[in-house]
Amino acid sequence: MDLKNKIILITGATDGIGKETAKEAAEKGATLILHGRDENRIFQTIKDVKEINKNVFGVKADFSDLNQVAEAVKDINDNFDKIDIIFNNAAEFLHERVITKDGFERTFQVNYLAHVLLTEKLISKIKDIEGSRILNITSMIHSSSIDFENMQGEKSYSGSEAYSLTKLLNILHTYKLARKYENDKVCINCLHPGVIETKLLNAAWKGGMPVSEGAANLIYAAESEAISGVSGLYLENRRPMQSSPASYNTEIQDKLYDISLNMLKSYL
Repeated sequence: MDLKNKIILITGATDGIGKETAKEAAEKGATLILHGRDENRIFQTIKDVKEINKNVFGVKADFSDLNQVAEAVKDINDNFDKIDIIFNNAAEFLHERVITKDGFERTFQVNYLAHVLLTEKLISKIKDIEGSRILNITSMIHSSSIDFENMQGEKSYSGSEAYSLTKLLNILHTYKLARKYENDKVCINCLHPGVIETKLLNAAWKGGMPVSEGAANLIYAAESEAISGVSGLYLENRRPMQSSPASYNTEIQDKLYDISLNMLKSYL
């Protein structure tokens, strides 16, 4: 798919893979909606990307505050009639368990729940657009199971386990939405961008490929004709792969979705 004149939203666009993806998409002529949580970094990112392509719009929202997510969506809705591609990319890694002002464990909220809210509130802008795609960024180290009684570290917490769990939640959400919107025009998939050297990776692990490799994998998922019209895929190295067996359990997908919407009911 040609990205020229496509409207692309990227969450977590002021650093790492998100920022590099924005630059790559700008070179291809896309109109960009770039999300970040820090106003100065949003401004700098917009300035950098505008050197390539002037069609750039910034939105500010700290995903640890769901009211800010809702305000960002309102900003997008006020300025755009449609969206062609959403990259749900923003994520963080925390070594300690932190509860947000909304009452949720922060890794759970930032990496997963905020994206559910964003997607729910923007779905009407994208689901009927020919060739549109929602792409949820996950990881090959996603958890193999989910304990609904410890989904927010209620019983035990480790940073790596919390992070890996949110990446399973991203996959479960992807597959649920793929089923829910199977008769609409939007395609909904998820991907592992690669082991990429970012601040997030360095917060927990070491090494990794350059961010240009991660961005290339995201751009592939947005452009590829090979996956055009197909939903419910998990991509690694630009190929459909199998995610963990638990991620295909439709009862788990449905339960997670229902729980998530109940958590978000006052924001929807």
